[in-house]
Amino acid sequence: MTAIYARQSVDKKDSISIETQIEACKRCCDGEYKIYSDKGWSGKNLERPQFQSLLADIKSGGIEKIVVYKLDRISRSLNDFSNLMEVFKKYGVEFASTVETFDTSTAIGRAMLGIIMVFAELERENILLRVKDNYYARGEKGLYLGGVPIFGFDKIPTKLDGIKTSVLVPNQQLSTVEYIYNAYRESRCSLGDIVKTLNEQGIASPGGTAWDSSKVSRLLRSPVYVCADVEVYRYFKDKGAKISNPVEDFTGQRGCFLYGRRESNERKYTDVHDHVLSLGLHDGVIPADLWLEVQYKLDGNSQIKKGKSGAYSWLTGLIKCGKCGYSMRAMGGKYFYCTGKANLHLCGGIDGKPEIVDVEEAVYTELQRKFDEIRDIVIDEKKPQSSPKANKLKMQLETLNSQIDNLVDKIAETSAAISKVLEERLERLITQREQAQQELDKLGGSSKPKLLYQDLIPLIDEFTEMPMETKRDIAGQFISKVLLWEDRIEIQWKF
Repeated sequence: MTAIYARQSVDKKDSISIETQIEACKRCCDGEYKIYSDKGWSGKNLERPQFQSLLADIKSGGIEKIVVYKLDRISRSLNDFSNLMEVFKKYGVEFASTVETFDTSTAIGRAMLGIIMVFAELERENILLRVKDNYYARGEKGLYLGGVPIFGFDKIPTKLDGIKTSVLVPNQQLSTVEYIYNAYRESRCSLGDIVKTLNEQGIASPGGTAWDSSKVSRLLRSPVYVCADVEVYRYFKDKGAKISNPVEDFTGQRGCFLYGRRESNERKYTDVHDHVLSLGLHDGVIPADLWLEVQYKLDGNSQIKKGKSGAYSWLTGLIKCGKCGYSMRAMGGKYFYCTGKANLHLCGGIDGKPEIVDVEEAVYTELQRKFDEIRDIVIDEKKPQSSPKANKLKMQLETLNSQIDNLVDKIAETSAAISKVLEERLERLITQREQAQQELDKLGGSSKPKLLYQDLIPLIDEFTEMPMETKRDIAGQFISKVLLWEDRIEIQWKF
């Protein structure tokens, strides 16, 4: 018996219908035939109901020949089709296509079949690439990328530059979102506490089921809710995300979308390296200060649990040369050296070799004193929102830092004559940065919120036994920078 197989993934104007495929195949049949058809199924794999029935009939010996309208109706995978041809050969089944006319009983026919399948798979890969490119292009424009809207929002169809999309608007669930953020900011509140409260009150989760810690954590991590300002921009930039909007667009109004490939066993938002962050068309609903405070608490939980060792010093990133202001780097795990001297030749450096262990011990002693000062102080966690002026200064600082980094790279690559011109430009930029930072400090703008001191203070007794990354995280909550000279150390505190 001859088997006719037809497949159509979706109904489109330019697609060949199941009925048309079958009629074309009938003209190639002599005698009795049986029809197998799968509608609404992709050709990317073989797990299709009617096709599996066809394979079962082949193996039972009831099929002598298979006729299809076109080769890709069977499969778009060269590997799958090669395996099928082995099955056909094993059971003595001939194969024919009405469009790509060939006979698999001849060597030329088999060669033609292989060539056609190569191009069929290439076309499939091109389709996937076009879909991926279109997905990222839509994301960079801030367009909604589809799917069920996140908890607390509904989606309303709209058009942007002639492109159909949707815009998110808050719904009645927003009050639950605001409760979760405000509750978690409290120093003693855990994810489990929030889960318990929500479930006791009968509030359904995004999936309509009971809440758990993972659902609450994903909601708290989502940048869709944040009124994204420069601090949010810096947060994702420091984590390695690619940001499609310039820093000037982060005015503290719009929410964000974060997208990128991740493994199925990875939690969304946990590792955003090489993911893309884009400002959406919708307004954010959670103030940037509150959203960041929550992120740092979540980050702190992760680091305290999974802190890494291997770094030379927990002061890395905090310690600066007192003479030039450039970072001090740990060398060989034993000494600090000035990058302003070693890399840029802008500083005479620190005489001698300041030993890492001595500097850390001195800073740790001061850190203990600071802990003792505030141990019994109740710190108000309700901080003022970042003002438009402060956010503008932060934008300026971000731009200046980027320009300084670019100049530093160019100085190392150019001749001495050109380097001198660049160094003069660098000094001017550094002066502008210091002025902007001083003005920002007067407004009370900080690069990282002060948070959860009540939780961190008890950890000072365990500080020396902690992993390096955890020490750095805790110290960073209190210390803005450490300035090092030959004869003294100055610590600039965040409060």
